Amino acid sequence: MIAEERRALLLTKLREDGYIQVTDLAEEFNISSATIRRDLILLEQEGICIRKRGGAVRSTQGVTMELPYDIKQHRNIDEKSRIAAAAIDLVEDGDTILLDAGSTIFQLACLLHTRERLTVVTHDLNIAYKLATNPKINLICTGGIARANVYTLQGPQVVDFIRNLRVDKSFIGADAIHSDGTISNVNIEEVPIKQAMVKAASQTILLCDSTKFGTTAFAKVCELSDLSAIITDKGVPEAFLQYCDEKNIKILAT
Repeated sequence: MIAEERRALLLTKLREDGYIQVTDLAEEFNISSATIRRDLILLEQEGICIRKRGGAVRSTQGVTMELPYDIKQHRNIDEKSRIAAAAIDLVEDGDTILLDAGSTIFQLACLLHTRERLTVVTHDLNIAYKLATNPKINLICTGGIARANVYTLQGPQVVDFIRNLRVDKSFIGADAIHSDGTISNVNIEEVPIKQAMVKAASQTILLCDSTKFGTTAFAKVCELSDLSAIITDKGVPEAFLQYCDEKNIKILAT
């Protein structure tokens, strides 16, 4: 395959899917991974994509494009680890908690072995798998319909299950936080799940890295003012720090 053909192929994949996984594309089109990586370097220099571990994402993703978990889990790893380390300090022995889906929440789940007598409810299959063998945790899965590539459960079964709960804390994620304080999500079917988590908890803590601030996604989840606290990294724009201060929203930038 000549360079022009490869370039056209990569551009098409980025436009249609919003992301490229190098190994998958190399196998599908019999192109060496090294060749694809070289092409992605050139596309990144042109501002067309942003290279990530294992592939690349379109530089402008749009409000409805959801990245596969295999891409998201390799983005902003250090930031997510620091966020999780701060979040575990809010979890007390004996707590009943709801864990939202996502790679940042997963990092928190990896630290729950440091606590005792926890009851954890989740619709994230990766989190459930991680916690299933921990004897210190009473793990409850919501049920629902499994979604491909993101490893979560969704549907009215999830929402109905959570609506009947009362928990100490909900830890939720976000796809975007608009400048007006709106928290939003690219997948509208996840919105009622997140909203149910907020209503079910005495405290709701948002875990998200700073790249989510100042962006927009398709469907509104809630307002920043609906949260008990936000844990993020030090890259949060100053305008959001001021907004949280004015609204008396607790924000911890790790």
